Amino acid sequence: IALQLDGARREWATDIAPIVTTLAAGRAAYVMLLLETLVAMGYAADPVAALAALCQPDGRLTARARESYEFRLHRARGYGALKAILGVLAADEPLNLTEISQRLHRTPGSTKDYLSWLEDVDLVTSRAKRYSYDDPLLRLFVRLYGRPVPPSDDEIVREVTAYASARLPRPAETVSATVTVPGTE
Repeated sequence: IALQLDGARREWATDIAPIVTTLAAGRAAYVMLLLETLVAMGYAADPVAALAALCQPDGRLTARARESYEFRLHRARGYGALKAILGVLAADEPLNLTEISQRLHRTPGSTKDYLSWLEDVDLVTSRAKRYSYDDPLLRLFVRLYGRPVPPSDDEIVREVTAYASARLPRPAETVSATVTVPGTE
């Protein structure tokens, strides 16, 4: 897929690359989605606003994350328990085995089995005996859509802003002030 960069400043790609790479967690597919959305929104568009647009219920990132999430869960065993663990980690990470098992009201042994199955399908990773999502944008997806009620536009903007604020080297106030989802202004 080639992006049409006609009319863009030569420096645009250099200026935007670190921000897009950081927001996309270094994953090429997410980088491409963000760049395509930025180009469609105009070169002056804010990358955080582009990410918020991609996270809308009909957004391309939402569709990609949903497909990845469901596919991986179906490859693993224990669908319901695995969804519960992913929900716990979406709310708070990193957590150790004991913290996860206590929140699920399960034994550490069964929780460890479930976590190993999630590791087998690359949904979670363990560092220093603490578990977290392998893909931070998939975590964002679960935070937004892993509940009975779809998120409102305000919730999407709030979660995307929090995600971006934790990763970008500028204050949260600056990020949240620039986020407007197309069609919601």
